[in-house]
Amino acid sequence: MEIGSTQIIALLITGIGVGFASGLLGVGGCFIMVPVQFWALTSIGVDPTIAIRIAFGTNLAVVLPTALSGAIGHSRKKSVLWKAGIMLGLSGLVGSVVGGYFAAHIPGNILKIGFGLAILAGGIRMLTA
Repeated sequence: MEIGSTQIIALLITGIGVGFASGLLGVGGCFIMVPVQFWALTSIGVDPTIAIRIAFGTNLAVVLPTALSGAIGHSRKKSVLWKAGIMLGLSGLVGSVVGGYFAAHIPGNILKIGFGLAILAGGIRMLTA
């Protein structure tokens, strides 16, 4: 298994696009990055069940430094509700541990379907809000 230039170029272009959209619009990019990472991994021979978990894990690892950076910037402007932020962070911690446990035991196809349904539900919510 060796990553090729096609996968590297696709990941670079996607990363630049996601970074631009995040900076411009303040949106996350997991709905774009997870499928591209999944494709790149499966195209080099990684088992799909492992590939989807790697794609999810990589994107979740990006969330912490991004959230910390945003919190620090907004804290300097005195615009952080720390009590609410701490409660959100603690509930996110519990949810991530529980979700990680279930993700390790759920078949990869179910994870892919669940991800697709979550993205679809988010898109519908955005259109109807």
